[in-house]
Parts: sequence; structure tokens; C-alpha cells
Amino acid sequence: MHQLNSLRPFAATLLVVMSTLLLAACGALPGAGDLEDKTVLANQPVDQTRMLTKLNAYRQQHGLPALRLDPELDQVSQKMARHIAERDSMQTWAHSAFGLSQRLDKAGYANYAAAENLGAGYADLDAAFRGWQGSEGHNKNLLNPYVTRVGIARTNRNTGKWRNFWVMTLARPYADGRPSVR
Repeated sequence: MHQLNSLRPFAATLLVVMSTLLLAACGALPGAGDLEDKTVLANQPVDQTRMLTKLNAYRQQHGLPALRLDPELDQVSQKMARHIAERDSMQTWAHSAFGLSQRLDKAGYANYAAAENLGAGYADLDAAFRGWQGSEGHNKNLLNPYVTRVGIARTNRNTGKWRNFWVMTLARPYADGRPSVR
């Protein structure tokens, strides 16, 4: 009995230490907020040659000249794709004639004509292109007779409604001369 009484303070101390360690371990567990997905945006490569071939074949069917790839328009497109991906929406002041003009000016891209197509939710280039062809306004941009160059970009988002954001920017820089009146 005497031995049992002498173990009680030790057992009580051990119980307190174990409880403290257990509570400390619980504090190391992730909280509810830590288990939620953090939004991650990732710029995705686009097969530029395939896009240009597809676009120029479509323009040729409508009697329009071919466009050239323009890395500066790729950059303008990428910034816009990221902008709409951050918002998980295409509803932004930047998607307007004034917004496009302002973004091209900011990029130092002097031009006579410019247009852009946005798309959200399309899993691949073919789907985005078909979507643009099927929309009157977007199709008008694909067949714009005044543009001479094109850039395209895609940004993915791991959370949200749309996940895939596409931007195609079409323009005619000053270097290509004034458009002729048709």
C-alpha cells in the first residue's frame, strides 16, 4: 500500500505532462481554413503554331489575309488572362474597347486597330476557337479585315467556376501601315 501511495504523485505528474503534450499536438493540426484549397493561378502554354494555322485557315475561307504571331500581343493576352482568372470572371472594366486600348498603350503597342476575344471554361484550344466562331461578336474579331497580328494566352485556376481562361488579342501595329478602306 505504501508503494502505491508513493506512485500517485508520479502518476499525477505523468498525467499532466501527457495531457499537455496531447493538447500541444492538437494545436499543430491544421485548422479548418488550412484545409481549404488556396487559389493557384498557372499560365499555360498554348500551341501558337496550331492556333495560327487554325485561325489563318478560317480567315482564308472568308477571303481574308493571314495574320502573324506577335510576342508582344502574347504578353498583353497573358496579362488579361491572369486578370480575369484572378477574378474568376470576365466581367471587368478591362474588357472593353477603352480597356483594351489602355492596356495596349501601357504596353507601348501603338496600333491602328485592335480587338480581343475572351473565353472561360474551355478545356482546350479547339473548344475555345469553336466558342469564338459561334459567337457573333467574337467571330467578327476573328474575321476583322483590319488586323494583321495576333497573340493568345491561357491561364488556369485550380478553384472557382471556370478554371480555364483564354485571351486572344488581334491588332494592327503602326509598323504594318494604315489599313486601307474596304
